[in-house]
Amino acid sequence: MKKIFAIALAVVMVLSIASVAGAFNWAKPADSTTADNFGYYIDVIKFTRSTGELGSSYFNADDAATAVNGADVYYAIKLVVDGPSNSIKENAKADVTFTALEGTATRAEIDLSKLDDGVYYYAADTATKFKPITYFVENNLAMNYTAETPVYASRCLDTATAKVSAKVYADRPFGTVFNAGNYDVLINTAATQVTFLEANSRGATASVIAVFTLNGDGLVTGVTLGAKGTSTNIIELYRWLNNGDADSIEDAIANKEMYMTKANLRAAFGFSYSQSDSITWNANSTPIILDPTVSIPKTGDNASVIGFAMIMVAVVAAAVAVRKVNA
Repeated sequence: MKKIFAIALAVVMVLSIASVAGAFNWAKPADSTTADNFGYYIDVIKFTRSTGELGSSYFNADDAATAVNGADVYYAIKLVVDGPSNSIKENAKADVTFTALEGTATRAEIDLSKLDDGVYYYAADTATKFKPITYFVENNLAMNYTAETPVYASRCLDTATAKVSAKVYADRPFGTVFNAGNYDVLINTAATQVTFLEANSRGATASVIAVFTLNGDGLVTGVTLGAKGTSTNIIELYRWLNNGDADSIEDAIANKEMYMTKANLRAAFGFSYSQSDSITWNANSTPIILDPTVSIPKTGDNASVIGFAMIMVAVVAAAVAVRKVNA
């Protein structure tokens, strides 16, 4: 029993050590990271339109909705804010992009920092761009009266490329000193230098331990010691950056294998969150009547009309032939 307990204890200790390792990852990472505790969620929803009594309309969410060149497509963009931290909220933004839809304009870097927890919808006619449902109800704008979801209509210009995309994101801003455990850290705005200083030094030049110089890909190309950059505390810094293993950091720098990209700097010292959604439409093979006063579908060419006429001629000719045979 004691032997089993000893083995189990050893396994737990190994796992605990493994869980600590890898806190910082200085290999070349993906472009961004996501997390469950981001606090923002964005959803782009497709709709179909149905006509009710007395010319009224209502909309149904439909992922299979299709499009026809020259006809309207229907969509809504929903944003949920659910308990982001203050630092994330201060830096939260959204981008909304439209492709091949008439009368739309791409919106970049929509500030979300003033939005409290709740559900919001994209509002094309406002400066803030995202509004609660009450805004649409009070102003009778872009409403789906059966589901209280603000639905917008845009004429499709090209079924092959028509698209609505939305992204919500928050990144730690660079250019200001922040504390990270035993050190203060300053990442310049262009992310070409990372400076490590003594903790609580507030960026004082006399407290600089080391400056890491980076190229455009985030590769560490050199390390310059500062006023506090002794042989002892630079090794301590390397150990801190690599869970106690200073030699691996030195080797990685020497071999041009250590990356401090924006993504892994934020993963190590802050945050880089994003979430996105988009919709496209398949071309509708069924003709849509754009003018309800015309019984023959307007499809942009006369192929369907000519085909209909040829079928009618063939039917008449066949009837004449049958009558001759019976005679």
